[in-house]
Amino acid sequence: MELPATRPQRISYLGFYRAFAIMAVVAIHATSTAVAHYPKQTLDHQFYFFWNSFLQFAVPAFLFLSSLVLFYNYSARTNEQGWKLKFYKKRLLYVFVPYLVWSLIYFVVKEWLAGEQPQDHWPRLAEQLLTGRAHTHLYFFLIILQFYIVFPWLLALTRYRLVKRYFPLFFVAGQAVFYALHLQFHFERLGSLLPSYLIVIGFGAWAGLNYEAALKRLRAWKIALLLALMAGGAVFIYGGGMIKSMFASDSFVAYALLFVFRNLFTLSACLLLLLVCAWIERRKRPAAERVAKVLNSLGTVSFGVFLIHPMILLFWRRELAALLLQHFSLGIVMSYAAALLLSWMFAVGLRKVKWGWVLIGQ
Repeated sequence: MELPATRPQRISYLGFYRAFAIMAVVAIHATSTAVAHYPKQTLDHQFYFFWNSFLQFAVPAFLFLSSLVLFYNYSARTNEQGWKLKFYKKRLLYVFVPYLVWSLIYFVVKEWLAGEQPQDHWPRLAEQLLTGRAHTHLYFFLIILQFYIVFPWLLALTRYRLVKRYFPLFFVAGQAVFYALHLQFHFERLGSLLPSYLIVIGFGAWAGLNYEAALKRLRAWKIALLLALMAGGAVFIYGGGMIKSMFASDSFVAYALLFVFRNLFTLSACLLLLLVCAWIERRKRPAAERVAKVLNSLGTVSFGVFLIHPMILLFWRRELAALLLQHFSLGIVMSYAAALLLSWMFAVGLRKVKWGWVLIGQ
């Protein structure tokens, strides 16, 4: 009979990571209308375009963190009997059920707002469930479900010393091959497919498998990571058009450069955010402790905030956007605050309800 493996020590400050990532997600959704609203040549457009683009690391950050946590927690459990069944039951139940419930909620609400009868369009709901299109943010569930499905097999590969040693490089190669195939076959809904995020998942796995050593190495590399963030971010945000025009006759080179700089930006952002969270944890001053408490509260319910906040933005834009049209920037800031704070409040309340997991998972 196999004895249960010793559980690794909980990394408390990963709640900070979730908090920063969900604040970025809400900001992306809140500022999206501003990017479209202001003319491209205006300062307002440039301001919102920068922040909306810069915060695009948020979804990769959640995947990075999910990979880190899973590999960190399960690397010592592979010899436990029945661990895969427990893993699927816990992860898929607490993700798939909320996905179904919220897909139905968003479908019904949007049908009603459009003056339609939801019961007349159930085939549309079935299609949306399969594609994650009941609302703009729900595609993320398809990605995370794909990851949960393959995770036990990815973890099994770490038994091989060579694979474990160069684990991130296999993921880099895998994503590069996938994007090369995309150039040839033009996959639909690329952003909903797991291979589009293999690099951040691979480095998350590396960090989870070698946490203390990885953190020490990242601290030694922090200047290089900061330079990578600035270089990758500059090209990702502002250099796409220039690269496409420079290599108009060779789309493969343009695509390869954009691939490199985009992933350089998102990966360095994910790694630096981990360092920032570890730094906050080490601060012992009262002000830092209060900030840590708030971040932990938000991070604990970040999954619920992710699910709820688009509904608040949906009604905000429907009811208040016209009223605040003359003060559009103020309206954007207020919509962000309302979406974040109200969804946070609702998620905290639902967490205390026995059946709350149906709506916000665990």
